[in-house]
Order: sequence, then C-alpha cells, then structure tokens
Amino acid sequence: RTLTDVPCTACGCLCDDIVLTVDENCIVAADHACPIGSAWFLGDHSVADRPRGVIEGAACSAEEAMARASEILSRSRSPLILGLTRTSLEAQAAAVSLADFLGATIDPASSRDSLPRWRAVQRVGVVSATLGEVRNRADLVVFWGVDPVTTHPRHLERYSVGPKGRFVPEGRAGRIVVVVDEAPTPTSAVADRFVRIVRQEQGEVLATLRALVRGVEIPDVDDPLKELADDMTSARYGAFFFGPGLGPAAVVEEALKLVRDLNARTRFVALTLGSAGNGSGAEAVLSWQAGAPVGVDFSEGFPRFRPDTSTAELMLESGWADAAIVVADDPGAFLSAEALARLAQIPTVVIGPRATDPGMGATAGILTATYGIHAGGTVIRCDGATLPLRPSLATTLPSDGDVLAAIEANMKAITS
Repeated sequence: RTLTDVPCTACGCLCDDIVLTVDENCIVAADHACPIGSAWFLGDHSVADRPRGVIEGAACSAEEAMARASEILSRSRSPLILGLTRTSLEAQAAAVSLADFLGATIDPASSRDSLPRWRAVQRVGVVSATLGEVRNRADLVVFWGVDPVTTHPRHLERYSVGPKGRFVPEGRAGRIVVVVDEAPTPTSAVADRFVRIVRQEQGEVLATLRALVRGVEIPDVDDPLKELADDMTSARYGAFFFGPGLGPAAVVEEALKLVRDLNARTRFVALTLGSAGNGSGAEAVLSWQAGAPVGVDFSEGFPRFRPDTSTAELMLESGWADAAIVVADDPGAFLSAEALARLAQIPTVVIGPRATDPGMGATAGILTATYGIHAGGTVIRCDGATLPLRPSLATTLPSDGDVLAAIEANMKAITS
C-alpha cells in the first residue's frame, strides 16, 4: 500500500510531502525524502525482538516496568523529566502534567541550543514569519552560521531558495542568497555570495551591520559587509536564518535587533532552521502550559522559569536531581559527560522506542511506539506551523503519552 503526504520528523523542516510504500508492515520506499529522511523511514522499526519492559536489565512486562517506575517516583524528592524532542505534542503535554503532579523539573533536550535564543527573544522580541511566507515573498535569503544543505537538505528546494513564490515567480533566479560563516560550506557553494567572518567576532560584525543599515558612516569597513548591508536595505523582503552557532544571548540579541532595524526600511524576518524531531513542539507545549520553553521547575507547586539552575544538564551536574524520566530521546546525544555520569548513578525511568535496549541504562524501561511511524499525534515545525502525523506501520505498543498518563494515574492511586 502507498501513503501520501506523510510528514517526516528527521529534521526541523518536517517535510509533509513524503510518499511511503509499505509492504508486510515494513516501509520499503520513501519517495521525496532526503538522505536523512530516507534513513529515518527505512531504518529498523521492528519491535518483535525487544522486551516490552525492563527492570535493571531484566526483561519484564510493561505493567511491571510501570509499577517500578511509579515506585521510583514515589520516593523521589527532586525528580527530573528530560528529552521530549522525539515525540508528539500529546506526549509532551502528558509529560508536563506529570511534572506538575510530581513537583518535578522538566527540560527538553533542545534547551542547551535554544536557551540563548529564548533569552534574546524575551529581551528584544523577534520579527518572524512562516516558511510559506518566506517561500512566496523573500527575494533575499541570508544563512548566518548554518549549513542547511547538510543539516536540512530540502530546506532550499521547498522553503527558502528554489521554489517559485507568489511574489518571486522566477524562483531561484529571483533571489539573492548570502551565506555568512567562518569557513566555506556546501550551502555557500550554491550561494550568490559568501561572507567569511570570525565566529568570536559575530557580535561586532552584527553591530557594524546594524550601523550600516541605519545609515551610519563607518570608515574601513570591509566591502563584503557593505555589500551585504546594501542587499539587506534594498531587498523587498528578506529572510535571516540562524542557529545555535550564533553563540551567547547577547550575540543573538544583536541579530534580532538587526532584523528589527531593517523593518524600518523594508520587510525582514528572522527564523531558525529548527532542531531534529519535534523540539519546537516541546518548547511550545512548555510555553503554553507552564509559561516558559525550557528549564521549568514545579517543585513549589507552580511553574517557575529557572534557566540558571533548572536545565537538565545543570540539575544533573549539581547533583540536585535524585531520579529522572527520559522520554523518547538518547541522553548521550545532548548531555555533558558529567551530567551523563550523574544520570547513571540515580534511578532512571526510560520511555521510548529504544527504552529497553541495554545501552539506555534504564532502571525501569517501557517500550513505546515510534511517533510518526507507529503512532499518530501532532508536531510543530520550526516556524510554528502545526502538522498531524500519519503513522504507517501497525503496532500494539502504547504511545509515549499513554505511558506517561498511566504512570501519573498510578502515582495518584499510590498517594490517594
């Protein structure tokens, strides 16, 4: 059978035009998918050889593992919920509900990269748009410190450079593409202009561009910066794409101020490329249910945004967390070595499609359906667009959200 318009969660693009061919409950082809998406869809999604639950390495039923998880959490005084970027909005909302009930700290895996951006947005705001608006209107696209050809292979063809838009009917021929980075990249190879900078001097470069677009005369400015400032001020509609490579919040602020200043003369927007999976969804769910996108502490009975003490990494490195729930992520991909060492020392509940694998180190592990493959739900693209998932393989496994809700129900039964 063939499924059309399937969203791909392999990167922040969340391309929703994938055509899957399924044979005997196995995906055998993924048309339109990029290499990253193909690896995701055509990977090993079988679950027959995996135990439904584990307790300290020994296979058990999912019910037994959930009972052990409830026991661990009932004894914890400072639990931590982390991960959450490889699952649906519904599961993320269930995790927030459980954190509220437990008085836990909750922090998505994307927080290390996204926290500087959120600090900057809180202080100066952001002029943003949907990717559809960029596709239809942008005649200047700036990629600052990012390499979408490598990390988001279909970004250029679907959203930012290649497609013909309502006000850019020529497509690629109607756009100027500029890459700003410390070294040439595959993206700079297909750009119209490459501006080389020193990463440690990005704040000064952005401040110089701000002055130039505001009409300030600055002597001895390099010609590439002058040309970029001219491109920015003469564009009908510009899009500035950036990522965690901008560094600390102060530098991100300069970038957002540059885009804000440009709107006095033209229309300009700032967007990130988005992290892999549903990181944008995790931050959105935390924002609308707890008031902040990362590092939320429920220990006082209400949510507090404490980015200086309550990110997952800081909670573990300081030794403050005495139990952890890892949801649908591999901690080794986003935690420091010190935080991982501490995680290995405390009781850990792991929930996800690989939760019962030996390398996950679960005190109690519960195997779940893979979102977007076995399980449905909703995800959010980097620009805030909401997309429904379309599962392609049948399974009897519960979703991450089902398990989190069941654990909360068990905890309520224990404490009632």
